[in-house]
Amino acid sequence: MTKIKKLTAILLSAVMLVCCFTITASAKGISDTAKAISSGKTYTAKLYKSSETADYKIKVSKSGELKLKINTQMYCLDVYLYDENGNKLNALDLKADSGSTDRGWYNNVHCYWNKTVEKYSGSFKYSLDKGTYYLRLERYNNTGSEKVTFKATFPSSEKGSGSDEVSCITVQMKNGSTLQLAFGTDANWTTTDKSVVTVSSDGKITAKKAGTAIITAKSDSKTDKIQIKVTK
Repeated sequence: MTKIKKLTAILLSAVMLVCCFTITASAKGISDTAKAISSGKTYTAKLYKSSETADYKIKVSKSGELKLKINTQMYCLDVYLYDENGNKLNALDLKADSGSTDRGWYNNVHCYWNKTVEKYSGSFKYSLDKGTYYLRLERYNNTGSEKVTFKATFPSSEKGSGSDEVSCITVQMKNGSTLQLAFGTDANWTTTDKSVVTVSSDGKITAKKAGTAIITAKSDSKTDKIQIKVTK
């Protein structure tokens, strides 16, 4: 009987050790592979098969709300949000413009498509303290498209994140010179004075005459400005 009790205790200890190791490894795995994202920017993930995941790192600069807006044409997408300790967090204000947004048993969110148009579009949010969080998108089954687009809006100290933050620097150019600018993908470029500086659709600016003009680049909800001073 004593040997049986000892064997049972050993087996229980082994099970507890395996369970603890699994939990720790899972949380560590997310932080190791997560891609950092910016507030207010739209991202695309491609999940080709059931249970495939995409992980993202979110750095919140102060207490506030994380708002998620998701669009996809897959049958069901599961969404999880973890804190730095690997705890899953509850979502609030679940809404759907197409399909349905439901709370799962494991503190996750189920995003189901509208079967008529085969599309999901919805949003929800989290109330967060300052810190680092991890967003996981997981495909439920193989039905539908592999593409997911999403935008996360949250308090961020990152320069240029959010629609209200604008950075502006000044660059001097000689008349007739050119300069190639870069600002993400699909940016919209404008100039305040075409007679002084022109800008092409791909961000190439050309100095036309002496004066000052401001070049603005917009991509999604992010905006940057550069002031150009043209000399003779």
